[in-house]
Amino acid sequence: MPQASEHTLACRVAVVGGGIAGLTATAALAQAGFDAVCIDPQPPEPERADALDGRTTALLMPSITALDTLGVWDKVAAESAPLRRMRIVDDGGGAGHEVRTADFDSSMLDGGPFGYNVPNPSLRRALIELLGELANARHLAPAKLSWIDYGDEAVQIGLEDSRTVVAEFAVGADGKGSPSRQAAGIRARTWDYGQTAMAFTLRHSRDHRETSTEFHRPNGPLVLVPLPGKRSSVVWVERSRAADGFLGLDDAAFLRVAQERTRGILGELQGVGRRFSYPVTGLLADDYVAHRLALVGEAAHALPPIGAQGLNLGICDVATLAEVLADADRAGRDIGALSVLQGYQRRRRPDVVARTFAVDGLNRLVKTGFPPLRALRQAGLAVVDRLSPLKTALMRQGMLPLGELPRLMRGERL
Repeated sequence: MPQASEHTLACRVAVVGGGIAGLTATAALAQAGFDAVCIDPQPPEPERADALDGRTTALLMPSITALDTLGVWDKVAAESAPLRRMRIVDDGGGAGHEVRTADFDSSMLDGGPFGYNVPNPSLRRALIELLGELANARHLAPAKLSWIDYGDEAVQIGLEDSRTVVAEFAVGADGKGSPSRQAAGIRARTWDYGQTAMAFTLRHSRDHRETSTEFHRPNGPLVLVPLPGKRSSVVWVERSRAADGFLGLDDAAFLRVAQERTRGILGELQGVGRRFSYPVTGLLADDYVAHRLALVGEAAHALPPIGAQGLNLGICDVATLAEVLADADRAGRDIGALSVLQGYQRRRRPDVVARTFAVDGLNRLVKTGFPPLRALRQAGLAVVDRLSPLKTALMRQGMLPLGELPRLMRGERL
C-alpha cells in the first residue's frame, strides 16, 4: 500500500469526482474493505446541495436495493416517491393528430414499484453522511484536481492545494469531461442532439397516482415523475434555441406553457421551483478501463433523459466494479492490474452499449417528422399496449442489466 507523508494522503482506492456515482463508489468500496478517498470539487456543506443540483432521479429497484444494502436508503426514503405506473404518450403528431399511449403497471412484475424518484440533494447529503460514518472512507471537499500520473505500481493525484493522493487504483467518476479519462489517454465519442433539458419541480392540483408520464414529442421528451404529495419533478427537453426562450420567461408565463405541454394531466399547475438546464449530449468511451483506472457513470457513458437509464447505469457500474475488485483482492491479485479491470469492462460494456444505441435511436425516432416513420412509431406503441407478455418483457428488460446482476443489487454485502 502507498505510504503517507505530511502532504501526501495514502489510500488503496481514490475516487475522482463527488457526484452521486462517485460518492456511491466510495461508500461501496469502503464497505468492501478498501481504504477509499473521494476527491470532490464541490463544497460539502449540506445547505449547498440544493444549489449544486436541485434535480431528482428516477432510480429503478435494483439501484434502490444497492443503496439499501449500503445503508443509505433509509436516509432518503421519506423524501422519495414510488413509481408504480409508467405511461408513454406519443405526442409527436402535432395539432389535430391522435395521441397514442401505452401504460405499464409494476404490479405485472413482482408487485412492487418500478423504483423511486429520489431528490438528488437528499441523496448527496445522505451519502456524505454515510461516508462520515465509515472509518475507512474519507471525503475531501472541496478538493480540485491538478494532475494525475498512472504509474506502474500506484496512481498519484495532485490537488490544487498542493496535497497529493497516492493510491493503488483510481475510479474515474468525474463526468463527461473526465480529466481522469483524458489523463489515461482513453478516447470518448461524443455527439450533440441540439437539445437542452430543463429540470424543475411542479406543484399541481391533481394527484399523480404514483404514475410517471413520458411525453414523446418532436422537439424532445417531456417527463413527469412523482414526488411526495401533489408535486412532480419534470425534465422537459426542447431544441436549444426554444429552451433558451422558455428559460427566459417569468414563472407565471412558464407555467402557462408547461400547462399546455402537459395536456392538463396533473390538473392546474400551481407553482414551479428553481429551473436547472443542461445540454442533451451523448458520450461513449472507447474503453472503460486502463492501467490503474476504471470509469463509472458519465465518465464512461452519457444518454438523453429517456427511460430512466442514466444514473441507474452508473450505479450498476459501481456495484459491478466493487464486486470485481473485492473478489480480486480476496484472491490476492493486484486490484489495479489491467487484467483484473478488464473483467469489469467485459461485464458492463455490452449492457451500456445496447442501452446507448436503444436510447439514441428512440430519441432520433421521436424527433422525426417523416409521416411513415411517425405512423410506424404509433403503430408499435399500440401493439405494445395490447400485448401483456411483450409489455412485461419490456419492463423487465428496462429494469435489469444484460448479464449477471451485481451482488449489491441483489441485496448481498461485499
